[in-house]
Amino acid sequence: MRRRQFLLAALTLTPGLGCQSLREAFGIKQNPAPTGTGAVQKVTAEQLVGYLNIQAGRLQNVSYGEVTVSAKEGDGIRGALKEMAYPNLRGNLSASQPRNFRMVAKGGLVDVKVDLGSNPDQFWVYFTAPQMPPTYVFASHSDFEAGKAKVPGNMPVDPDWIMQALGMTTFQPGPQYIATADERARTYTLSWDTTTPNRVPIRKEIIFNADDADAGRGQPQVKRHVVRDAKGKVLAYADVKAAKTVPAGGSDPQSGRPYVVQYPTELLLRWEEQKFEMTLKLDAGRINAQMTPQDTRRLFDLPNIPGANPVNLAEARFGAQ
Repeated sequence: MRRRQFLLAALTLTPGLGCQSLREAFGIKQNPAPTGTGAVQKVTAEQLVGYLNIQAGRLQNVSYGEVTVSAKEGDGIRGALKEMAYPNLRGNLSASQPRNFRMVAKGGLVDVKVDLGSNPDQFWVYFTAPQMPPTYVFASHSDFEAGKAKVPGNMPVDPDWIMQALGMTTFQPGPQYIATADERARTYTLSWDTTTPNRVPIRKEIIFNADDADAGRGQPQVKRHVVRDAKGKVLAYADVKAAKTVPAGGSDPQSGRPYVVQYPTELLLRWEEQKFEMTLKLDAGRINAQMTPQDTRRLFDLPNIPGANPVNLAEARFGAQ
């Protein structure tokens, strides 16, 4: 109830959030200069956090009926480690706040299946391919955050990071955030220090387009999510390549314009240490559909996969492979 009251208060107190204009959302007067020119207006960390939270408040759930997953491994540097592309997978993806996530995808000519999921209590990873035994592991969020659950093979798994890339994370207000503006790139960056589940210091960043995104061309307002180590080296990033802007219900009492929300339609996820990246093309999207308790259990409960036994990562021990 308190979270709902906070969001309602934010909707009332933040000017102009019924429209797509980022500058109007921050109470910045329209610059007569064309988009992409003129000085980049200064904004505060509180404004950027507020924008993210109000957008997340309007995107309670999203489902994509058609998802294409393409992945490759390598550093992408000519003359260095060769890149290896994997067969494309096709499936669907559903996500619901705060931690419900599910993506199921299969290969076409190649017998490959991936099932990634999360709910408020735990997350899981299932993978099978020709000439290899199925891998099916799970862990509670509490064990993972306490460092008790080790993911085999340094597998890049972070359900919360995916929810953030989808625009469905609510951030706690506080003094930990820093906002900066880049005049040359015409971006804002919101950054803050935190730690990984095994207590390694990291720095997170969210990069915004400082100009108003062109909704008609699928431009995202939030462009990139970055994770860096304590020395500033990029560990992982999620690029929002394209997004769709849709009505979110209700309208701004001052301007009368309908409230809108953006959700991604193409994501590039890159893990630098593993030299692995995955592109998700997200089509046939629907937002804020009514979900029954039966729908939630069907989508987000730990699945019963024939022929595979889930292994608790907090109890299992894996080799280096």
